[in-house]
Amino acid sequence: MRFVLSLVFVAVAAAAWAGPYDGRYRPDHPSADNWDCKTIGKDRGAILLTSNIFFALGTRCTLRDPRAVAGMDATLYNAICRADGDPWERRIMIMKREGGIAVIQKGGHINLLRKCD
Repeated sequence: MRFVLSLVFVAVAAAAWAGPYDGRYRPDHPSADNWDCKTIGKDRGAILLTSNIFFALGTRCTLRDPRAVAGMDATLYNAICRADGDPWERRIMIMKREGGIAVIQKGGHINLLRKCD
C-alpha cells in the first residue's frame, strides 16, 4: 500500500511541476520526418523539454527565471547550458505555435520544433 501511495504522490508532484512546453520535439521540417522521437540526445533523436531542462543533441540547458512575454504565448528564460567544455549563459524565448514551439535565441536564431506524436 505504501508503494502505491508513493507512486500517487510522485505522479501528483510531477503534474504540479509540469511546464507549459513539456514534451518531445523534432525539427519542424520535412527532412526531420524520420527522426526518432523516442531516443533523447542522440543524432536524429528527439529534443526533450521538461519544466526547467532543455535536452538537445550534445547540449543540456537549465532554464531559470521564467518571465511571461506580454501579449504572447511565450516565456523568456535565462539558460545555463553545457556541452563539451565550460558552461555558457544565454537568453532563450520559447513560444507556443500550432503543432509545437519556436525557440528563439541570441542573434534572432529561430528553431521551429514540432511536437512528437
